[in-house]
Amino acid sequence: MQRATSPQAIADTQDRLRHAALELFTSQGYQSTSLRDLAAHLGMQAGSLYNHIESKQALLFDLIEEALDALLAETRSSIRRGKNREERLRLFVQVSLCFQKREHKRMTLIHRETINLTQEQQQQVQHLVDEYAGCLEWVIADHRSTTVTPDSRLKLLTGAIIGMIQGLQSWGCNDPSPPLREEVEQLTRMINGAIGAASA
Repeated sequence: MQRATSPQAIADTQDRLRHAALELFTSQGYQSTSLRDLAAHLGMQAGSLYNHIESKQALLFDLIEEALDALLAETRSSIRRGKNREERLRLFVQVSLCFQKREHKRMTLIHRETINLTQEQQQQVQHLVDEYAGCLEWVIADHRSTTVTPDSRLKLLTGAIIGMIQGLQSWGCNDPSPPLREEVEQLTRMINGAIGAASA
């Protein structure tokens, strides 16, 4: 008689599978990683993976969606604690930098592998990305003091700011970073300057 697999064992296998997929998708690339590769990494038969996932593409989507959900939740929770625009902006920058450093592999999937998702999945990812950008728009537009940023410039401004923050991971990966507090302060000052220039 075959022994039933416990819910905990199933959950453990799913966690191991997601971790393996994250490692292989970022090191080898999604297209170059087969289900056979994933199964071998876990010491399983390729066919048994379908007991845990719908498809390789669905697995990639789950990893990307999970990362964006976490980033969005952390960002919203953090900026609500700020008492003014400067403080909220600093908190936005801090969450973004910390998340990038902690979840750099998941961020790599978002930037590099979203193209391998279905059109519907890409739309769902874009919705989450827009929600994240909306957090920064809210900080800039709803908590300005005496300056006014025209709505026509707001999306361009938020896109440029987010691109600058996220670009640090790609362009400065081989250079030693300053302490996080100093990095956050420097970036916040630069971004405040950009906001002021856009409001002129």
